[in-house]
Amino acid sequence: MSRSRLNPGRVAAIKALLAAERGQNADEALGKLAPADPADRALAWNVALGVLRNRAALDAGITVAARRAVWTLDPPVLAILRAAAFEMAFTRTPPHAAVDQAVELSRAAGVGHAAGLVNAVLRKVEVPREGDAALGFPEWLVARWRAARGADADVYMRACADPAEVHLVARAPGADLAAEFAAAGRELHPVGAGVYRLPQRAGRIEDLPGYAEGRWWVMDPAAVAVADLVPQVERVLDTCAAPGGKSLRLASRGMRVTATDADAERLERVRQNAARVGLPLETACVDWEQAGLGRTFPAVLVDAPCTALGLVRRHPEIRWRRTEADIRKSAARQVRILARAAASVAPGGVLVYAVCSPEPEEGPAVAATLGWPIEATFDNAANSTGADVFYACRMVNVAGRPAVGPGIG
Repeated sequence: MSRSRLNPGRVAAIKALLAAERGQNADEALGKLAPADPADRALAWNVALGVLRNRAALDAGITVAARRAVWTLDPPVLAILRAAAFEMAFTRTPPHAAVDQAVELSRAAGVGHAAGLVNAVLRKVEVPREGDAALGFPEWLVARWRAARGADADVYMRACADPAEVHLVARAPGADLAAEFAAAGRELHPVGAGVYRLPQRAGRIEDLPGYAEGRWWVMDPAAVAVADLVPQVERVLDTCAAPGGKSLRLASRGMRVTATDADAERLERVRQNAARVGLPLETACVDWEQAGLGRTFPAVLVDAPCTALGLVRRHPEIRWRRTEADIRKSAARQVRILARAAASVAPGGVLVYAVCSPEPEEGPAVAATLGWPIEATFDNAANSTGADVFYACRMVNVAGRPAVGPGIG
């Protein structure tokens, strides 16, 4: 895509949407593809993530206007139609400008044969703003969450249409990041112990005050609450550590952290983040479904791989990649990981089990398989703000009682 008339932000948005369709993380794709100009960069993020949050409504409108199912359209054509329809329905972009850019995008993307279709569909598309499609979620998830939460489910799903808030966590417990940001002409609001909310995101995270000096890292308050369930001990094992925020939070509290992960590439990012903020971590590549570490710790954190359905506001592509069967598959995997990780908990030690999912099959049901007493929990699934959702509990390995369960051996 190189037409001079094309806005580079829109070009980046289409490329990021196609990358997300291929399974890439939308944020990571945008980080690489979005142009440097602040206005164009903001446009790319707004359009790409806006499409993913409102895809159900956009597809409903496109289906009617095109008189054909969206899955019959070429992926680039569908991405262009979704992006333009989003701009027309949810932004101040004049309709004629959105249509013109979409036609140019189709030609530049090598699907010029569909330029007439793009033009015709966009001139009559109407995106529904009410009804189930307007909630922005697949039908199976709408039905499931309504059954679990009732009317609160709709409130939560509507809140997920807004961009996720960005929070920063201070490296030093006593640091006043708000004052440092104020000195640089930026707002930052304290929301907890060493945790701050960034009210407006403009430009790259890397360009914010204190990033290069390693004074903070990005982390959601719910994830902080999970890390803070770990009691103050000398040594702690973080079994599924990537991307590393919880390991850093534990290390910032003065604990010696051993961070492991099954993915060597993601573990390297943990090392890089730790080096940037100047916090020491011991790291090891370990697949907890297959092997343990051969050592015991007074505290073990298992933030298990899951469906990540608690992060649908922050990573809207997740809602379109999951099926109900994935919940059961994730739970089975989590049981195996938890059982093996439990063998690394010293007698009398604690194990914090967590998932970024509101689904009970992945949270309380998995924790119950260990059979250890639970002394504390964190569960914010009832929130209606669209914030990140986690379930976590702290369990005690009663002294002298061996860890038992599937997956050990």
